[in-house]
Amino acid sequence: MSVGERKLAAIMFTDIVGYTALMQNDEARAMVILNKHNELLRPIFLRHQGKEIKTIGDAFLLEFGSALQALETAVEVQETLLNYNKGCADERDRVKVRIGIHLGDVIYQDGDVFGDSVNIASRIQPLADPGGICVTASVYDQVWNKMSFEMLKAERVRLKNVTYPVDVYHVVLPWEPRPKVEAPVQEPEAVPLARRLAILPFVNLSQDPEDDYFVDGMTDELITTLSNVKDLRVIARSSTIKYKETTKGISEIAGELKVGTIIEGTIRKLGTKIRVTVQMVDGKSEEHLFATSYDRDLQDIFAVQTDVAKRVSRVLKAKIRSIEKARIQKMPTLSSEAYNLYLRGRFVLNKRRKESMEAAAKFFQEAIDLDARFARAYAGLADAFLLLGSYGYLEGRQAYGKARESISKALELDRDLAEAHVSLGFLLETYYYDFPAARKEFESAISLNPSYAQARHWFGLNLAIFGEMDEAAAQMEKALEEDPLSPQIATVMGALYIYLGRDDDALRQWGKALLSDPDNVPVYLNRAVFHAKAGRRELAMADMKKAIELTGGASVAKCILGFVYAALGERAEAERLLNEMVSLSENEYVSPWYLAIIQASLGNKDEFFRLAEKAIEDRSAEIESLANPDATFESVTSDPRYGEILKKIGIALNHPYAAAPRAS
Repeated sequence: MSVGERKLAAIMFTDIVGYTALMQNDEARAMVILNKHNELLRPIFLRHQGKEIKTIGDAFLLEFGSALQALETAVEVQETLLNYNKGCADERDRVKVRIGIHLGDVIYQDGDVFGDSVNIASRIQPLADPGGICVTASVYDQVWNKMSFEMLKAERVRLKNVTYPVDVYHVVLPWEPRPKVEAPVQEPEAVPLARRLAILPFVNLSQDPEDDYFVDGMTDELITTLSNVKDLRVIARSSTIKYKETTKGISEIAGELKVGTIIEGTIRKLGTKIRVTVQMVDGKSEEHLFATSYDRDLQDIFAVQTDVAKRVSRVLKAKIRSIEKARIQKMPTLSSEAYNLYLRGRFVLNKRRKESMEAAAKFFQEAIDLDARFARAYAGLADAFLLLGSYGYLEGRQAYGKARESISKALELDRDLAEAHVSLGFLLETYYYDFPAARKEFESAISLNPSYAQARHWFGLNLAIFGEMDEAAAQMEKALEEDPLSPQIATVMGALYIYLGRDDDALRQWGKALLSDPDNVPVYLNRAVFHAKAGRRELAMADMKKAIELTGGASVAKCILGFVYAALGERAEAERLLNEMVSLSENEYVSPWYLAIIQASLGNKDEFFRLAEKAIEDRSAEIESLANPDATFESVTSDPRYGEILKKIGIALNHPYAAAPRAS
């Protein structure tokens, strides 16, 4: 290694707890402990190819080729010392160390290493508990999907002689007591009605209808840009899209969405030139608050969005903080072609069909091929695979594996991207069964963007898993405030009301969801199960007929129909459907989770548990319904094997309420 050479490395800093005080009080004992410490640790370092740079009294400074190597070494060190300490009769003879790990650039000179990375590793080491490990975000990003240990994010800290704040994670080792999940993030204060605004779908004035994707994408991006201002609350696109080509007046729309301000506009695109007009209107008086137009090149579209956000904030007297200003002004990509592909991807992904999800994944990948640093494109690609997996269109492990890679890259490029944190929470919960870590990601997303309804939607489901039903309902209701016409959120809210014994509210909520989206299959399935359990055959079968029709007879809908038949006492029909689905599964993928539902409805416990185990193994199980037993599993929850299944995913059976099933 030449003098002054720079290199990326994982730096580990270790230190014996209380050693300085012990040396002052009992020098002989301190030296025995130091020698034992060195004797135990050095062989571990060698096994993991750790390079010992130097010792500083009782501290080791080491370099590793990867963050994973360093963390595996640290875990083995703490486990070795734990076992050694168990054999020490005198507590004063025990060896306890704190460990800090950071990944970054270091400078090699005269056999030593220098730079911020060394300083950071040494500064985060004291933040660890005795016998504990702290790592920075750069390490977390490299290892979160390769280690089974939970890593809890600490408060952001400023370290001595480090000019920027550093994110630190505490590694929860298997032998440590599981930490209590922290309280939800502090909610921002309610904003005035005037600062609750809806951006209606912009009108495409181009002659080419193919430009609809660009116009809808511009609307989406303006929603995203304004959502970065925490003094504003911006209604989600899934609610405002219902007003595309509407004849309703501004005040009527504002009343339905419960907002005080409406933004509308038009876009004309001709080649690489665009003309954008924007006007902001008072939702009650319909008075124009401002109107402006822009004639720009396509590559200047981001500047248009930034200027609109500043004008809106200025008129509504909303403060734009420096960090928010940086986010608003940050260009997501320098490639207008990549941006066009990204907008196409978001446009088709919103259709929520198998072919549209596959097309979206293709568009996002093409955008990434043009700009490998386009964080939003990676987040979009992750969402496409998450939806393909959760809808059962792609085998779970394959879908979630691809999503994991994209999420990791998105967060590496932009750690403050709320969409990526929500996607990570989804993945942690559905694939890794790490519910506390998922909660952290949902909380981070809400903190970054309080207007992001999907974050509150998934956060509410996560809270329900822990039996925190009041807070779960509160988060779901806030999600509906941000996205009042969302059929997905309304569906889950209705199911949540059923579990809370609020049947009338549930039926009312499902009715609203169908008004918003008459083709909402999850509503028909949920409502059919509800009616079947109450013995209302005609209503249950009407809902099932609609669901079967809308899905083209998909296996998921037919499995629920099997449960409905069983609940109505029509066992022969349920068994007929079960046999049909089992035969189908020999030639194409049929989720074992839904086969398990039919088996449970027929009281076939052994087959239910076999299939439930398989669903957990291949990640097709709906964890919320399994953790807090759904009505479809009433016949099997008293069996001791049910508790054993829950233990496999780290969830106890004794929740006081049941959680709502997922409707992605």
